[in-house]
Parts: sequence; C-alpha cells; structure tokens
Amino acid sequence: MIDWISALFLIGGGFFALIAGLGLLRFPDLLSRMHAATKASGAAFALILVAFVLRVPGWEVAIKAIVSLFLAFLTLPVAAHLLGRNTSRVEKDE
Repeated sequence: MIDWISALFLIGGGFFALIAGLGLLRFPDLLSRMHAATKASGAAFALILVAFVLRVPGWEVAIKAIVSLFLAFLTLPVAAHLLGRNTSRVEKDE
C-alpha cells in the first residue's frame, strides 16, 4: 500500500515539475517565469521528498528530507528575488 501512495506522490511531483517547465517556456515575461519556476518546482520537490520518505522509512531519512525541504523553501524565493532584481537593472541600462 505504501508503494502505491509513494507512486502517487511521485506522479504528483512529476506533474508539478512538468508544469514548472512549461511555465518557463510559455510565460511571456520574466516575473511570470520566476513565479512558475519557484512555486511549481517547490511543490514538486516537496512531493518527491514525501514519496522518498514513504519509500525509505527511517528517522534519519525523514530528518534529512525535512532539512533539505526547509533549505529549499528558504532559498527558492531569495534566488528568484535576486534574479528579478538583477534582471530589472539590466533592462534599465539598455
């Protein structure tokens, strides 16, 4: 049963990763692309980590997954903000 639940989480993570990739290709401006990259890829990462924790049980694996998820959610918005701020400066110079 855990295998099926883990597979559903993996499929959901793959779906969000696909949506993030399509958002990067299809959205017209930089801010929309950054939104797609950070939100959808963060959700994909979270779902894939949940599937991994379900598939490989253990406290050590769960703690490492929680720490990596925390660090990803901490750095994704900061990276998107810095990228947007730097790109807006480049557009002003041109």
